[in-house]
Amino acid sequence: MKQSLLKLFILLVFMISLSCSDDSVNSNAPVAQENFKYPFKTNALWYYATKNFITNIRPDSIGIYFSTDTTGGYGGAQFVKDSVINGDTLKLLRNTHSTSQHSHTTLEFYKQSDSGLFRIAYYSEGTNFGPYRPTEEGLGFTFAGEKFSSLNDLLRFQNREFELDDTVLVFDDPPVLTIRYPIEENHEWNFVAFGTTRVTKKYAGYENVTVPAGTYHCAKIQRLWYYNSPTPDPNSISYDYFSKDGMMKRDMIIKDIIVSNELGQQIGLIDVKEEVEVLSYSSP
Repeated sequence: MKQSLLKLFILLVFMISLSCSDDSVNSNAPVAQENFKYPFKTNALWYYATKNFITNIRPDSIGIYFSTDTTGGYGGAQFVKDSVINGDTLKLLRNTHSTSQHSHTTLEFYKQSDSGLFRIAYYSEGTNFGPYRPTEEGLGFTFAGEKFSSLNDLLRFQNREFELDDTVLVFDDPPVLTIRYPIEENHEWNFVAFGTTRVTKKYAGYENVTVPAGTYHCAKIQRLWYYNSPTPDPNSISYDYFSKDGMMKRDMIIKDIIVSNELGQQIGLIDVKEEVEVLSYSSP
């Protein structure tokens, strides 16, 4: 009888401990949601880190032209206030990013509706979620037929970032649909277009993403670049991950960038990779 009671007691302890273990795991797991919107609240703040890598240098000998293969920085993005422009109530997103070489602030105005998050206007588009890289003296870079004097210029071209006078308010015409609602897997929509180049965004499913700020259930948005072609360029790969708590991560890689010397002669190829991760998020 005593042995039976002892076995029953051990079984109960095991079941209780297993139940507690399951609760602990579940409480740490991100809640899976199929639809959510960007947190559009005044004083919502994202503090993030950026890293930019030069990779796959070939031949190895051209590595002497690059003083470093990695550039890092930190930034903060915050919805600071509501502003009325042309009778429309918009929310101002202030983004400040800095590295050891450079610091820059962007000011953008957004409006959110049931159909999506739209950017309406901006004062500056410089260095937004993209670290500044100094000019590589004497080198030229070519990607998708476009020529650039520095990798910083190439990255800003890929991110559609341009430094303007902060006193000049520029309206997007038409407004830019940055995130489309509702979230529908495989749905592709127009993002921006310039010249013979157009960029679209596409929902590429969901993914649990772990960053220093925590683990989040995110919608995965792919950027597709069409360079005067009906098919997207396979050498430009970019993904944004956003959850109910906002953007949490960004990965971008540009492959097969042609490097030229001061005489314009091709001397090699490189890839450039950019990573952005949110370190902390706070919301009122």
